[in-house]
Amino acid sequence: MLVVDPALGEQALIELAALTDLGLVPTVNLRRVADARLRARIEAGWETVDFDGFSEEELAQHLEDEGRGHRVLKCRAGIPLTRAVLERATREGLRQRLALVGRAAAGSDTFDHAAARRLGVAIRTTPGANATAVAELTVALMLDALRGISRRDEALRGGSWSAATVDLPARSLADTRVGLVGSGAVARRVAELVGAFGAEVWVLGSSRFTPERAAGWPGRRVESLPELVAGCDVVSVHVPATAETDGLVGAEELGLMRPGSVLVNTSRARVVREDALDRALRDPASGPEWAAVDVFETEGTTFTSLLADNPRCILSPHVAGMTRSAMRAASHRLLDEFALFVESGQWDPGPQ
Repeated sequence: MLVVDPALGEQALIELAALTDLGLVPTVNLRRVADARLRARIEAGWETVDFDGFSEEELAQHLEDEGRGHRVLKCRAGIPLTRAVLERATREGLRQRLALVGRAAAGSDTFDHAAARRLGVAIRTTPGANATAVAELTVALMLDALRGISRRDEALRGGSWSAATVDLPARSLADTRVGLVGSGAVARRVAELVGAFGAEVWVLGSSRFTPERAAGWPGRRVESLPELVAGCDVVSVHVPATAETDGLVGAEELGLMRPGSVLVNTSRARVVREDALDRALRDPASGPEWAAVDVFETEGTTFTSLLADNPRCILSPHVAGMTRSAMRAASHRLLDEFALFVESGQWDPGPQ
């Protein structure tokens, strides 16, 4: 199997040992392992490679492995598992064709699911494992936007007490109505956390979020996105990136938001288009006054965003789910998924 990026820290060794115990033989990519001592310990126990897992061509080449191929792929990051990569990883002539992909994270929007189904590649993820971590950062971003924590810090470091104390008194969650777009594990945890602050919660779910399912929620179910964005002081987005949610919150929806309101996106950049949000924030007569964003259309070392030059937007480098406990939980959850798959009789691991 090919491990594109192992778990962080000591969990990497636990994870690799567990994969080995399942009868798999990991080949570990060290590109994102920065700790020299950890790299040495991995090199001592497993075969290693070093390549850019975000490069479609390099990923395909290492999955082909000069004709040997891999039956299993494991990753943490949103690698480009495109149709072309999947076809090369499952092509005729490989000694072993890709059969199982696991990502230690909730989302898999950089994977071509249709191609995977057509080619017989199973995909496993770990939804809910990082729900608390994402919810915590979501609430932190809400508080920063409402209370001006980071911008007041910046003003003080610049020597200006007066600039640090503008827009006071500030708003608080205690007198705020928070609208959640989405009704999954993260949204529910956000509802619980902001409820503890005294916020009122409105929730817009999918068609599956029926009145019966909403009955146990710490919030009020609403029927439409216009109703939610127009009626809330803070709107927080928690839906996956799909064809249905692409551009879900656009110029029209942002224009309906209340004066002085806040938009938080810890979901996916495709759901709230950066250009529409940038324009709304720059128009004092329309849309939210502040935004806080953890996800971008272009991330990593090539990061670029219109929002980076917008003084009304707080930026976070896609780290909402990256707490130690969340990443350990995701690693263990994925190991359980691998074990179930291997032990289910759906495949014969065969020679590795």
